[in-house]
Amino acid sequence: MGRSSMPDVGSYVDLLIHDDAETTELISALSINVTEFFRDDGAFEALSEKIIRPLLRSKRETGGILRIWSAGCATGQETYTIAICLNEEMRRANMPEDMVASITGTDISASALAFARKGDYSELQVKNVPAYLLKRYFIKNESSYEINDLLRKRVRFMKEDLMETPKSKFFDAIICRNVLIYFSRPSHDEVIENLHESLRSGGFLMLGRTEALMGRVRTSFEMIDPENRIFVKVS
Repeated sequence: MGRSSMPDVGSYVDLLIHDDAETTELISALSINVTEFFRDDGAFEALSEKIIRPLLRSKRETGGILRIWSAGCATGQETYTIAICLNEEMRRANMPEDMVASITGTDISASALAFARKGDYSELQVKNVPAYLLKRYFIKNESSYEINDLLRKRVRFMKEDLMETPKSKFFDAIICRNVLIYFSRPSHDEVIENLHESLRSGGFLMLGRTEALMGRVRTSFEMIDPENRIFVKVS
């Protein structure tokens, strides 16, 4: 209300009803867009070993598109980290760079998504990225590091509310780390139901280390890495 110079709640509600731009501003103000590259020691080693490697072996044998959803991606650092891990595992397995694989990053904040699509990060924001990966996947500008085309072609960003019916399904893996902790219990269960619906049978779900599966849908997953909260969807 203060930012909009509205005198009372009723006036602000009226502004929200008639001004889509103000609604976007409100969502951005309320959204928690805390993220960074390679957040949490060991988590992305586990992602590479227990999710990406098995998926690459499977796709090599059966063909098809490898599809990963980065849910609650904020300003994109985690989504690009997943893309780096995928590309590194493809290099390790001597797989061609033109293999069809896609990573979809989603968030409710339009401003965060705009930042993610730009893919230009300060030196402080890339502090966790090893030097050899900075050289391989970033373009050094005067005072920032920009995501290169090798990663950009793997990643797309779109606006999506995790509380709503998922727009896409049949993902091979969903990475939703440090997002559920901000939801109430009923909302948490609804989001998990939506993630479950979007994941193919045998697909992987990775949560944050302080998060857990709750509700009736938890019986539809088998935990394969308790420390890093990695699950497999069972039929």
